[in-house]
Amino acid sequence: MELANDDSLTERYRELSDDIAAAVAIVSATRGSALHAITVDSFLDVSYDPPTMAVSIYSGSRMMETLEVSSHFAISLLNSEQRDISERLGASGQPLYGSLKGVDTFPGPQAGQPVLTEAIAWFELELTEVLEVATHNLVVGEVVALGAGRNAGTNRPLLRWRKGYGTIGQR
Repeated sequence: MELANDDSLTERYRELSDDIAAAVAIVSATRGSALHAITVDSFLDVSYDPPTMAVSIYSGSRMMETLEVSSHFAISLLNSEQRDISERLGASGQPLYGSLKGVDTFPGPQAGQPVLTEAIAWFELELTEVLEVATHNLVVGEVVALGAGRNAGTNRPLLRWRKGYGTIGQR
């Protein structure tokens, strides 16, 4: 067991948490008439009944500002060929408007939230709760619509591990 002071504990946590392999997704929402989106790898299914998911969003981000005025949002699970989208929407200083320009999307069927057409799976959610935790907010939503993207049965998921990207083999 390692003992550390606060600064080195934080650094060691960052280092070791990079060993957690995670699927990569896009969280998207509308703000007025604009489509807004960011890359995330901290999301999870919370409950099957009712279907509920949660995502961790930096509390000072533009996306959190968007979610504070939106009743719905979407999560699109990226396929292994969408690394460029992940990198673009994961870069700091993303513009509030036009972040999905050039990305093939369609409006979700319940609330019209932007969904990536080529996503392996997508979920449109009604925001039900926001929990403040340290520097982030856990945004909880009940699934109101869901589906699979084109070629979802043959595409592999985009994964992050140790600050890099990869995927997994066939089932």
